[in-house]
Amino acid sequence: SPLPFGYRTKLTPHFDIRKDTPPEQVAIGFGMAGQRRVLDIEDCMIGTDAVRSGTTKAREVARAKMDTYKRGATLLVRETNVPKGDPKGDVATIPASDLVKDFILEPKAWVTDVVGDLKFRYPASSFFQNNASILPAFTGYVRDELSSWNQQLSASEGGPRAITHLVDAYCGSGLFGIACHADFERVVGIEISNESISCANDNAKMNGADNCDFLLGDASKIFDKVAASPRNTAVIIDPPRKGSNPDFLDQLIAYGPQVIVYIACGVPAQARDINHMFSRGAIAVDGATAPVETKPTAVYRITRIQPFDLFPQTFHVENIVTLVRQD
Repeated sequence: SPLPFGYRTKLTPHFDIRKDTPPEQVAIGFGMAGQRRVLDIEDCMIGTDAVRSGTTKAREVARAKMDTYKRGATLLVRETNVPKGDPKGDVATIPASDLVKDFILEPKAWVTDVVGDLKFRYPASSFFQNNASILPAFTGYVRDELSSWNQQLSASEGGPRAITHLVDAYCGSGLFGIACHADFERVVGIEISNESISCANDNAKMNGADNCDFLLGDASKIFDKVAASPRNTAVIIDPPRKGSNPDFLDQLIAYGPQVIVYIACGVPAQARDINHMFSRGAIAVDGATAPVETKPTAVYRITRIQPFDLFPQTFHVENIVTLVRQD
């Protein structure tokens, strides 16, 4: 991460109401490791300047109305980008470079994040990567991996681009699909959240990514809406911390895309998922696959593993694994 401190664009301090604690002494912060107790946090050094200012304000607001809470609450502080001199202006018409940092405290408010020259809007309560400083390198790595393999495969086949279509599974607000869209004829993003799909399509339009189409997917038939041949398709998967599930992984194996880029914030879950693919005979290690009764559509080799320190000062990392069809 370019920033070891002051990088986090979202904080969620919380507090519990106890009968024996005066309102002015209620701790607002985070749970202490191994204890059912909240430690009062006045300032958080890993938060961005905007988030730290927002945390101070959120604490003031919570203390002012502490008597209205029955059990406690979780506060939301999120960094956003707004037009300079006009915080309520239309960010869609303003270049990303002309936006300035601010904070919001309302879960239903809209956040604007900037990644390089790209802008992404989504509700404050939605998921989005929380270290903006590393996102250009993070998304750039994914884009470069796909581009590199496209060039290698095209050269080996002596023809035009080998990979013409990109599938962005677990697409969220469209971060990776939009960041990588320029290298493909068509990008299809798939999500089971209607709100996320709406955001992703709006973000594609705002960033001029006309070849992107984000669709509401059926979890049991995730690849049915992908019209392109698997041999001309790459798939990005970026599941939540708990990882994918066997049904999705089996669908991915059955579809058999040319390249898979697996992005994980939960590395143990990623290892479990890749082991599941290996157990199905879909991953070769040192040229050998697990013995299975039914051979899979495609067999992959792991070509690269790259961790990213999105969460400095914690033990968490994100990890990217690239898998390419052996044939």
